[in-house]
Amino acid sequence: MAERVMTQDESIEYLLRRSQRRDDVFPIRREFIRTRVQGQQGEPTTGPGPLSKLLRAPHALELLLLVYAVTTSGDYGVTERSQLWGRAAGIYMLPDQKASVAVSRQWQHLEKLGLIERRQHGHLKRIVKRREHGLVAGISLPYTAPTGAKGDVYFRVPFAYWRDGWHQKLEMPGKAVLLAAMSKRKETFALLQDTRGAQALGLGRHTVARGIDELLSHKLLVRTGTDEVENARTMRGFEWVHTYQLTAPFDLNLSKSEIERLEAEQPG
Repeated sequence: MAERVMTQDESIEYLLRRSQRRDDVFPIRREFIRTRVQGQQGEPTTGPGPLSKLLRAPHALELLLLVYAVTTSGDYGVTERSQLWGRAAGIYMLPDQKASVAVSRQWQHLEKLGLIERRQHGHLKRIVKRREHGLVAGISLPYTAPTGAKGDVYFRVPFAYWRDGWHQKLEMPGKAVLLAAMSKRKETFALLQDTRGAQALGLGRHTVARGIDELLSHKLLVRTGTDEVENARTMRGFEWVHTYQLTAPFDLNLSKSEIERLEAEQPG
């Protein structure tokens, strides 16, 4: 009789239950999308965050999101078998030692970006998450819970990302634009598709265009109209751009100022 092996969905659900998060959401700092860097003259500015370095590493991104979801306190670490991680991230489904090699490559990539740290824990590896900006000037920082204060802004990702199957339905451009859109923390927002606009999301122009089309096709994103925004590179200094809204279950991130603005617009 063949012995049963956990499926990918069962492996993911085991990890999500392990987190014991009551609200079934987890936070990611905005700096994962776009982070503070030094300009050419040493002045502080912003540049692409670690997400931009994961666009060609889909399994590494899936592992990282699962680590973000599972780790909630203490040293913000988690210890599980490579076979479990391999199944959950869709890397390797068989219950043998080859999973260790396949998963180890992905951990190594994330560790080089300064997003995790691997520690020996008996005969297993403990995965400890680091601050979401990854390496800045060659240094990564220990993880702390985000406060939401200025300079420590975060957005929330629902477990429905996995439970509704979006980890399988979406390609990397869709996933990247989904995370970037949630990080805006507005009800309605622009997603500029020119080179400058894409760079403001820490992504490439073609990635943004493909990601928007993907989210629109899945009805996770809807067009709400157009808005006139400043663009000094155009002849008149302004341009018209499409505006969008996220739909459920990803429409859960609104800043305090955005909530106050929407409340003020309510009649009566």
